[in-house]
Amino acid sequence: MIRKIAGSFMTISKLPYIVRTLKTSQKREKLPIILFTLIKPIARITSYVLGRNVRGAWIKLPQKQQRTYIEIMKANRGKFLLSGFFSGVGLYYLYESHIQYCPMTGRRKFVALTPDQARKIGEANFTQILEEVEGIIVPETDPVYLQISKVANAILHANRDLRQIYDKTWTLTVIDAPVVNAFVLPSGNIFVYTGLLKTCDNYDEVGIVLSHEIAHVVLGHVEEKLTRTSFLQMVLLVPMSLLWVLIPHDGIGFLTTWFFNSVADIMLELPFSRFMEIEADDVGLVLAAKACLDVRKAPEFWSKMSLNRDDALQNEDLEFFSTHPADKTRQENLENKIENALKIRTVCGCEELSRKSKTKSTRSS
Repeated sequence: MIRKIAGSFMTISKLPYIVRTLKTSQKREKLPIILFTLIKPIARITSYVLGRNVRGAWIKLPQKQQRTYIEIMKANRGKFLLSGFFSGVGLYYLYESHIQYCPMTGRRKFVALTPDQARKIGEANFTQILEEVEGIIVPETDPVYLQISKVANAILHANRDLRQIYDKTWTLTVIDAPVVNAFVLPSGNIFVYTGLLKTCDNYDEVGIVLSHEIAHVVLGHVEEKLTRTSFLQMVLLVPMSLLWVLIPHDGIGFLTTWFFNSVADIMLELPFSRFMEIEADDVGLVLAAKACLDVRKAPEFWSKMSLNRDDALQNEDLEFFSTHPADKTRQENLENKIENALKIRTVCGCEELSRKSKTKSTRSS
């Protein structure tokens, strides 16, 4: 029931395109996938068990023995500091040995997941999602499917010079559900909900959304986010364990760790998530421009979304609690990038846009 997008893309990796490859530091042994997918719960459970057990064992010790251990720790303070220093050096080496440079943005990225590992994660999610939506998948002969496939093909074909585009077998799945959403797995599997079509006024807007989601894959955001989360959990493991050692009651401990984790999310995780969304907006606009889409629809789409949503987190003053920037923030950012996107369209030989462009409405399908 899932149609592979464009027969030519089945063999596109064999074509002699000139591609700018990622510059990376010296290649290291790849880390197990399980480390990235389960590191957060594993780290939190480990800190709880380790810290609680140490606290319990300490409480059971006679006071004389406690004083003896304290004296030993004071006497070996230099060794503990040296161990901490070497642990820091080890973490720094782990970080620097997995740095990549993104040719599209020039940004340094910390990525420990290999493309093959990301593909396997995507394939596993793909199978699971297909099982969940079985029975509500739009047939490939449906006009809606065909139109979305046409837009997706235009984006992929126009950007086939990118390795992250041509090295995948892309698929499209259209799901008949009122959800306003679309996403792309790192393995190249595109999912679009028909609810998105009711929000988009035309297929240029659908293309803008698809370009954004494809940009996440081109930029390797899934790999980068999983790597960053894993690294942060490794760094926080010691202080979180110490919290459980020092806090005398489990109730207070759970409350304190919840607060600690919430602050860490707000200060570290969420800002980076919003940054990646803006980056995907910027690169997605370039992908859309190369596909000759009407890039002016990008800020218009987010302007419309800001008017139609009641989500409190879409307030610009509260977006620091959200994984995504406020719609208004995205609109303003894209408005600043439109001039450059229009120049890219011109360089790519696209048809000049009229002041009032005539684009195919999603309502006509």
